[in-house]
Amino acid sequence: MNMEKIFSKFGNTVYLKSTDGWHSEKFKAFLQPLRYKTKLYMVGDYTPIGVNNNDVYLYIGPFSHDLTKLDGTYSICHNGSTYNIDRAEKIIVKNETIYIWAIIRKTVEV
Repeated sequence: MNMEKIFSKFGNTVYLKSTDGWHSEKFKAFLQPLRYKTKLYMVGDYTPIGVNNNDVYLYIGPFSHDLTKLDGTYSICHNGSTYNIDRAEKIIVKNETIYIWAIIRKTVEV
């Protein structure tokens, strides 16, 4: 499976940065706001389909940018916003990493 073509055609332009000033080259990934039907995250507005919290997103991106290896000093940047990585995992099919998914949270600019 080559997800890179799908990311490059339909994805959002993002990049990684660290607190020491380093940043990656821009690449494409998907960012999707999350709506929770459970009480896992108790903040947000209740809607007919669940809790809408505009600060929590699902990231799906290329395995070439492996978020599972990063510590808390790295963030994802998109469109002027910065997102902290809460959790990241690899999706592996037939011993091949297909993509990385992560739960990311928009940081509050001070």
